[in-house]
Amino acid sequence: MKSFVKSIFLVSVLLSATTACNDYLDINTDPNNPTTADINLVLPSGQAFVSFVVGGQFNILGGTLGQYWTPPKGGNQYRQWDQYNINSSTLDGNGGQFVALYSGAMQDFQNVITNGTAQNEWRMVGIAKIMKAYTFHVLTDLYGDIPFTEALDADKTVTPKYDKQKDIYAGIQALLDEGKADIAKKQGRFPGQADLIYKASSDADMEKWTRVANTIKLRSYIRLSQVDAAAAKTGVQALYSGQNEFIRSSESFTFANSANTNAENPFWQAVFRLPNNLTASKTIGDLMTPVSDPRMPVFFLDADLSTPAMDYVFVPNGTLASNTPDKTSYPGKWFIGQQFTNGAIRGTDVASGVSTTDNNNARARATIFLSYEESLFLRAEAAERGWAPAQEVAKALYEDAIKASMSRYGVAIGDFLSKVDYTKATNKIQAIISQKYVALFGTGGLEAYAEFRRTGFPAMPLPVTNITGGKYMKRLPYVDSELQRNPNVSQTGIAPGDILTPVWWDVD
Repeated sequence: MKSFVKSIFLVSVLLSATTACNDYLDINTDPNNPTTADINLVLPSGQAFVSFVVGGQFNILGGTLGQYWTPPKGGNQYRQWDQYNINSSTLDGNGGQFVALYSGAMQDFQNVITNGTAQNEWRMVGIAKIMKAYTFHVLTDLYGDIPFTEALDADKTVTPKYDKQKDIYAGIQALLDEGKADIAKKQGRFPGQADLIYKASSDADMEKWTRVANTIKLRSYIRLSQVDAAAAKTGVQALYSGQNEFIRSSESFTFANSANTNAENPFWQAVFRLPNNLTASKTIGDLMTPVSDPRMPVFFLDADLSTPAMDYVFVPNGTLASNTPDKTSYPGKWFIGQQFTNGAIRGTDVASGVSTTDNNNARARATIFLSYEESLFLRAEAAERGWAPAQEVAKALYEDAIKASMSRYGVAIGDFLSKVDYTKATNKIQAIISQKYVALFGTGGLEAYAEFRRTGFPAMPLPVTNITGGKYMKRLPYVDSELQRNPNVSQTGIAPGDILTPVWWDVD
């Protein structure tokens, strides 16, 4: 895999999100040679970092652990992940996601916060705080206790303490509230094209960021449903009582990619450059096949690439290469837009149902951080648990979420709602989470993995081959760079290489 730093630099340059913020000069009085980069340049760099990690390798990791994907017969790139063979060096080093998000993305956001505060650039400071909160949310859900209060300030310490996940969750909520308050000041420049999420150029655009913050808050409160239901309920009710809005239709929290080389969707890049490494898992297939889910032709390629008949072949996670069928269902045209023959890319061919237009669309797909349909599922769960006001009706929100997912993929819903009838579901929370799981396919691997750990839904068999003695993997191990350089990692009580101890909110 390419060096993360090189790849993200290319992404940033091609999206006008320059990383030149590190090229400081010694003169601090010459306006033509500033000692600090304009925060208008730093903000998009941080956003690009997050997109590349969350939409790329972390999406594939979550999608493998969450049983969307498994390796095909000749694929080995992610076979160790599929068998829970993940250790402290797996996601470490210059291409490591943990290091990249701290030293890249969040350092950029902290730069915007520090310098923007001094310059009264409150609009961009608010955005940076929301992005920083989201990034911490991603990391703590994977690792549990991580550096938070002492992180991102090397002048004070290069060995920050590890905060408890419970405290980090509270800190994330506070950071989101701060971001909302900063935006409400209506001061400073609008970022415009420097905001690669909403290109905010008006207060109406900035309100989209406020709704994103509210939706991340809702997701974070609901994550506590099993470990501290009282706190979760109080938090959700406070959101509603404050007349807060959530993400609206057509304003999902996404990062804009393009069809330009090295600026494509990071999932597309990974699958295109290493084509014989992902095929669909039996877990997602078994959930969609019995109800003839109309998204299947978009999600999966026909195993033998012949149309109009669609033959789907799904593989149980952890299956050895020797036991894997020769022909299986690769990522569908919405995600990759390429044909495969025995794992080799053949390009595009209208006769196969995969066109050049499909491929260009797949290349330019936005990275989804938190979608409108996910926000509807979150609201449905809040309503079903009795935490939302009466006007929030769980059944209607559940159905609207499914409709929104169908709309995203351009498929007709037909009579599908009758096949997943909410009123007939004996376990309403299971119904919500299961349909959210389908809606997150291919774009929200991390969230699918987190929700399985929180709720146990949908049911997932253990990988056929695993190194955990028949136990589910519950967390990522701390990376070598932290184990070797930061003695405070021992504060967590998590042994090096531990992947079985649940994070704080995972009590099932």
